[in-house]
Amino acid sequence: MTCTTRRLQDVRAYAHRNAALRVLGCCIAISLSLSAPVFPQQSEQPVSAPVSPPPTVRERITKSLEELTNELTEAKAALDGAAAENRPAPEALRTRVDVLVRLDLLYGQILAALDHEAELNATKNRITTNLDKLRANGPTEARPFPFSLLEKLRDQLESETSRKVTRADAADASKASLGEARTGFEQKERARRKAKEALDSNKDESQTPELATTLQRAQLESRVAGEELRLREVEYANLGLESGVRSLQLTFLGEKIDHVAKDTRFAQEGINEYLAQLDQSEFRLNQALEWAQADFSIRDAEWVEVRHRLEASPTREQHLLEEFAARELARRARQREVALIGEQLQALADSRKAWNRRFRMFNENVDDATVQEWLTETRQVVDQIDRDLRINSARLTELRKEATAIDSRVQASSGEDPVAKRWIEEQRTQLGSMIRSYADTVDQLESARRLHGKLRNEISTQVATVTWSERLDSMWQTVIDVWNYELTSVQDSPITVQKVVIGILLLLTGVFASRRFVGWIARRFLPRLGLNEGAVAAIQSLLFYFLLLTVVMISLRIVNVPLTAFTILGGALAIGIGFGSQNIVNNFISGLILLAERPVRVGDLVQIDDLVGVIEHIGPRSTRVRSPENVDIIVPNSSFLEKNVINWTLTDDRYRAHISVGVVYGSVTRDVMRLIRKAIDEHGKVLPKPEPIVLFTDFGDNALVFEAHFWVRMRRMMDRRLIESDIRSRIDSLFREAGIVVAFPQRDVHLDALSPIQVQLVQNAQASVIEAENASSPKGDGRSNGNRD
Repeated sequence: MTCTTRRLQDVRAYAHRNAALRVLGCCIAISLSLSAPVFPQQSEQPVSAPVSPPPTVRERITKSLEELTNELTEAKAALDGAAAENRPAPEALRTRVDVLVRLDLLYGQILAALDHEAELNATKNRITTNLDKLRANGPTEARPFPFSLLEKLRDQLESETSRKVTRADAADASKASLGEARTGFEQKERARRKAKEALDSNKDESQTPELATTLQRAQLESRVAGEELRLREVEYANLGLESGVRSLQLTFLGEKIDHVAKDTRFAQEGINEYLAQLDQSEFRLNQALEWAQADFSIRDAEWVEVRHRLEASPTREQHLLEEFAARELARRARQREVALIGEQLQALADSRKAWNRRFRMFNENVDDATVQEWLTETRQVVDQIDRDLRINSARLTELRKEATAIDSRVQASSGEDPVAKRWIEEQRTQLGSMIRSYADTVDQLESARRLHGKLRNEISTQVATVTWSERLDSMWQTVIDVWNYELTSVQDSPITVQKVVIGILLLLTGVFASRRFVGWIARRFLPRLGLNEGAVAAIQSLLFYFLLLTVVMISLRIVNVPLTAFTILGGALAIGIGFGSQNIVNNFISGLILLAERPVRVGDLVQIDDLVGVIEHIGPRSTRVRSPENVDIIVPNSSFLEKNVINWTLTDDRYRAHISVGVVYGSVTRDVMRLIRKAIDEHGKVLPKPEPIVLFTDFGDNALVFEAHFWVRMRRMMDRRLIESDIRSRIDSLFREAGIVVAFPQRDVHLDALSPIQVQLVQNAQASVIEAENASSPKGDGRSNGNRD
């Protein structure tokens, strides 16, 4: 029994091996027939005998598909036989059937791609033929061409142009898919060669069936990867061919548009046809608007009724909640539909205006000013349409997401209350109605956007082709429009650019003239009145401010700007003064007070804290002071009112100076006083009145102290110092002649020692030695120092 069983196993293994080898041979043959080019066999007949042409790709694919069909039929029959015998089908058989089904689908896709390739070639040939005819004979339509033909061709050109980006993205995706398919095919081929090598080198008969099955699976997978690679290659080639066809179509449309545009007639019948279409659309929209408004009243009443029932219900059943949501959604749908129909009607009105303007531009010579006005309005309309499109598109996306959620709720509510489910389905219905309303509005807006875009392009083209004289007229008209542009209005009085510019020019001219006039008054007239420099500067500043205010008022009056226009500005200025402009206003008011009261004047010598200098200019905010070092210092006007200011020259320029002199004890005091008075009297800049005074003031520690007081005229701080320096020099000279010594500080040193201090006289050599010893010692004691001294 064991021998028989073993013999049966050997027979089965041998049969499996033979079957695997047959399948391997068949797969290799089919793969070679698909991948390798088929060459005609060498004929033994004479050379003149006819040779059959090589089969095309379609023929090879068709033949492979027929063989695949037979192979798939046999595999399915084996699978059905196993099912009929109630025994499990081998895993390899099921895998083989799945792979063959995939191959069958791939062959179908390849044939479809080849059909598309043939269609593209036919289309390319047809467009090439039409392009040649167009270049030779022109368009085939009757002349003159209607405007509708030109409009249709332009729409086609715009549509083809807009597809460029899509085709470029598709080409990139196809190229990436081709690379992935090539990589996958190479991996499958490596796996197939590895499985084949393992089977060929196998010497263990027990592993032969398993290795044969592995090889068969690897061959099938490699075959599938090869056909997928072939499909991607055909698809990528078709995209390139389609790109060429589209480019040829763009060329054809562009040249045909050029031909048609030269002999196009936009007749009244044509514009009436377009306006009639708009009238029909407007009529339908008005009917829809009336129905939506009437239905909204009904939906609103139903919503109110359900809300009352829901508020009165103690349990708030689910079906009642769903009904309330459905009624509310229906009410909102009608409400939005009314608003969206209004937007569509406005778009139709704008489209009607755009068609009339296109008709006029095509048939009339519209003046440049009107064209510019149309261009501005068209751009504004296009911008508004773009905004509406973005809003409605975003809302449409949200509604579609809500509809998806409602669909999920409908599917999940199959086992729930049928009444609640019905109201959920009603919510989906109302959402669908809103989606349709938004989609219709988006379509209408896109159509209007294209129409206004054409009008804008036509206007821009006309503007670009105008003559130089027309451009100059347009520029001049633009300047006039800007010149008369209304910036704002106050009490129904317009404030234009013209008024502002004229007012500024008058103000600048008035400021210049006022400054020149005030300068002339200060130089020529005021000095004749006997006024000093400070008074002239004050009158000059006040007069300038008065003339400046007068010029401002006259400028505002000339340009017809009411003073009430500055009411708000005055309020804002008051707030600014109260918060951020306190210091500025404080200094300005202080400047006015300085000019009015004149506690300091131009040319005065003043001292503020440590600052000493001559006032050069008193301005509205600050005063310029020049220091003795010839440095200009800017001082805020408020400092002259808030701090203690010394004005050396406020009433007059006389100043009582004084000097102090000390002489040694023993000097004759009367002689000293006489010599000091003589030095003062001899100086020419000392005033005789009031008379100088010389005083013996004190018995000092080291000297007899005398003081001299005298008056001088001082316009600068250096004036007093120079005079004092001269007098001191003269006193020193007189004292030297008289033998009087100017005292200097002296000190008496007293030594207190316990024993008498020894004083010893030594020779010079011994003294040098003693000094060297003392210098080398760290520190001498008090006695030795005293001795050395």
